Amino acid sequence: MIHNKALLSCICLSMAGSLSIWAADTADYDTDTIVVTAKRYEAPKPQPAALPVTTQIQKQQSNMTIVTAKDIEKNNYTTAQEAIQHINGVSVNDQVAGGTASYVRLNGSDRVLVLVDGQSLANPQSSPYGRGTTDFSALPDASAIERIEVTKGSGSVKYGSGAVGGVINIITKKNSADTEKRTYDVNIGSWNTYNYSSTSQGKKGKTSWFIAKSMGRRGYMNYNNGSETDKALSDYQKKAIDARIRQQINDKSAVDLHVFHKTFSSSYAKFDSPSVSKKHQFVQNGMNGVDRLYNNVAVTYHFNEDTDMPGFLRYYNDYTTTNWDGRYSARTQGIQLEKGWHVGYHRITAGLEWAKDEGSNASAGYGDTKSRINQAAYVEDAMQLGKWTVTPGVRYDHNSDYGTHTTPRIAVNYQANGAFNVYGNWGRVFNAPRFNDLYYYKQGKYKGKPSLSKGALDILAETGYTQTLGFTYQADVKTVFDVSVFRNALDNAIVWNRNIDKGTYYESDVANVSREEKRGMEITMNKTINDSWDYSLGYSYIRSRVDKGDGRGLVKDTTYNSNNRPNGYHMGLNFHNPTWTASLLMNAGTGRDDTYYVAGSYVTWDAAVSYNANTRTTIYAKVNNLTNKGYDMYYGWPEPGRFWQLGVKYTF
Repeated sequence: MIHNKALLSCICLSMAGSLSIWAADTADYDTDTIVVTAKRYEAPKPQPAALPVTTQIQKQQSNMTIVTAKDIEKNNYTTAQEAIQHINGVSVNDQVAGGTASYVRLNGSDRVLVLVDGQSLANPQSSPYGRGTTDFSALPDASAIERIEVTKGSGSVKYGSGAVGGVINIITKKNSADTEKRTYDVNIGSWNTYNYSSTSQGKKGKTSWFIAKSMGRRGYMNYNNGSETDKALSDYQKKAIDARIRQQINDKSAVDLHVFHKTFSSSYAKFDSPSVSKKHQFVQNGMNGVDRLYNNVAVTYHFNEDTDMPGFLRYYNDYTTTNWDGRYSARTQGIQLEKGWHVGYHRITAGLEWAKDEGSNASAGYGDTKSRINQAAYVEDAMQLGKWTVTPGVRYDHNSDYGTHTTPRIAVNYQANGAFNVYGNWGRVFNAPRFNDLYYYKQGKYKGKPSLSKGALDILAETGYTQTLGFTYQADVKTVFDVSVFRNALDNAIVWNRNIDKGTYYESDVANVSREEKRGMEITMNKTINDSWDYSLGYSYIRSRVDKGDGRGLVKDTTYNSNNRPNGYHMGLNFHNPTWTASLLMNAGTGRDDTYYVAGSYVTWDAAVSYNANTRTTIYAKVNNLTNKGYDMYYGWPEPGRFWQLGVKYTF
């Protein structure tokens, strides 16, 4: 049951804001565009942020939020994680202290597909904990990001069959000007932290480029509600280059080369779980370290660019290697072909894919490289039928280990007028086990006893569905209301049972549970007060249940980290004029199980301000976790305490 007091409070706040709720930043986009889901390449061009009287809401078919480069700049975000975790209904789990390993949850699920320019970054070995497949350390830095599209629930069939929580598509910057332009950004902060980034873009003849470089370090990390850290704990160093070079062939076609290289090195403190710790405090129990290398390359041929349904042919090769309690490596390479047709009221998209996953982990029982191949075909048709938009789609996959499966999807929206849009979508899900689920085998120590972690070759693939129903209502020129409800269900859901006491040793093993189900709702509000001020309010609710096949049916899921924020709250207050921008952001969670988490609830506040000294120079500052709250988003790993940052950005 939804937490009644929390819901009542949110509704009262919404009424105070003229009942205006909307997914953030959709007002910045061309409202004639049908938003089916996160697109692979192009999106509507940004428009002025203030809603003009004639603006209509978008014909969206999903619960979608867009974070623009402008949003990233005004809030002084330095990473994609910072930008994403401030969206209502989104939670990011720091699985290792201070961002060494972080995974996202949408609609209560960490089975989220993360893309860069429409290409999946899913790691075939999976995360150390949970079902996430993309560590946020693999993402481009904020200086290289044009926008982030967050779609909760069912995603387009073109993106694969495994998105339960939703899809995050990060669109990187490309040169759009004929003149050369450079930016430099330098900042310093708490805990001996500094970051440096630069971008360079230009065009000569038919060749254009955009190159982003960044480097940063942190000496240590402080947190509250536990033993103090020192300068040897939770440090990191990182370097990255993100380059895109485009060769225009003619008005209809072009070739893109995209290269991403990143190194990340960190040492961090380990902690006892809250259930073991006294007084639910963070208690350190050792040290460890992580080293990562990412090398991603993609070559894309674009065609039919002079039409509203362009196509592409792409080859990509993504490689990562990690040294974390042993060295392990993964590579995914593939070919994608997509083509579109606009015929009458039909906008048809069809594609073919071939992908090969490879992985090895000598320290965990599979030093010999494991591999699998997936072949796919998909078709989707966005049909505009008066005030209705209907988008059926189907995807066919053949997995070399798990055979053939078909995942249909349908999305519908009805726009009664320029102020009201209602939508719904439903899609099937298929998730094959990852390499660690199958082949992992490692011995160690836990609580002074021997320990064993092992996968299982007979583990079954997950199947299920996800569905969303929502509406958007524009109450007046300055206020919009957005409400959605969702449900996702998985049969044969894959879980890892961690550290089960077997008497003489502890065992962690993988298993299928009969069914896992999550339901919830989300309310978001944006209101423009005047040309300088706006604010947003939001509430989200998630209920997680599981059927373990023990005859009890679906019961509350008490597995650690099954639901790190049953009730979520969001608030944002923004000020902006040509010289100054400022923001105050709040995130909170209640209803958490303090058997597993240090605290049953938490509230955090982040503040940012920037000053445009002239047309080329911006000075900015921010403070995260203003009240120095001690809490964890992932079972026993502390979130960073109060952190300040001061920087300057120069463009010429």
